[in-house]
Amino acid sequence: MSQFVKAYAHVGLYIKDVERSKKFYSEVLGFECICEFTNGTGDKLSFMKSGSLIIELIQHLKWMDRKDGLFDHIAMEVDDIESVSADLKAKGIVFEDEIYFDVNVFDKGVKYQAFRGPDGEHLEIYQVM
Repeated sequence: MSQFVKAYAHVGLYIKDVERSKKFYSEVLGFECICEFTNGTGDKLSFMKSGSLIIELIQHLKWMDRKDGLFDHIAMEVDDIESVSADLKAKGIVFEDEIYFDVNVFDKGVKYQAFRGPDGEHLEIYQVM
């Protein structure tokens, strides 16, 4: 049987201010803007990339409460969570809690820590053990 999905593409994220979010994702989290434009209806879009993760930031002309679907968080894998956590704290990130180790996830467990983006989006750093 052939595999239907070729690869992970991107996550679309509705935000209120594309410039504020671009600054956060690039300066705080180290993402690179790989494409940005304003579409025919005036919506501003910016594709931000880090490793294989691409987040499409979408700013509509008028903020809309979306009901299309929800996701809980975006997790970003890191090699050394303690080091990344300290670096993000130095950049002003306030974490929701300390680094948590969950032995039940994957073979040897994971460490993770959650925080919020500029529009309240739930973000997470994690390290597979």
